[in-house]
Amino acid sequence: MNNNSIDNNVENISLIKKQNIDYKNKINELENKINELENKINELELLIKKKDNIINEYNKMKEIKNISNNKDDYINRIKELEKEIEKFKKYCLLPEEKLITIKFISFEQKINFDTVAKNTDNFAKLEASLYEKYPKYKDTENYFLVNGKKLNKHRTLEENKIKDNDILTLCIFDE
Repeated sequence: MNNNSIDNNVENISLIKKQNIDYKNKINELENKINELENKINELELLIKKKDNIINEYNKMKEIKNISNNKDDYINRIKELEKEIEKFKKYCLLPEEKLITIKFISFEQKINFDTVAKNTDNFAKLEASLYEKYPKYKDTENYFLVNGKKLNKHRTLEENKIKDNDILTLCIFDE
């Protein structure tokens, strides 16, 4: 080999070493940049979580406000309905009459029937409405109990001492 060739090789090696150092520096610089960006990503992810939490809290507050508004709407609607009920009672009921709710049940647990009637209604009228709902009992010999006392079918609810929310039990005579 000649000197010129050796000088060239040395120069090439020196250039390659310099490039290698430059590449290592560039790699270190890029790795630092990657670490910086990863840290920035982590910071942004935390900010996104905080933002999501704030949005969720806002939505919850908005929902609570809507519920509160709906609550006011419901209260107003209930008040309107109460006024309508009072008008209905004045129109349909005599002063001595009241509406009462009655529940019919049976010993064998096959009847569960709620109805509304006037305290002045004859019990036979209620019995007829029960048989409309449960026709199979129409052909049996029945009697009714309220608070352990047998009812007189020909008397009014008030005369039978039936009060609001009383439970009437249908009993079948054994033959």
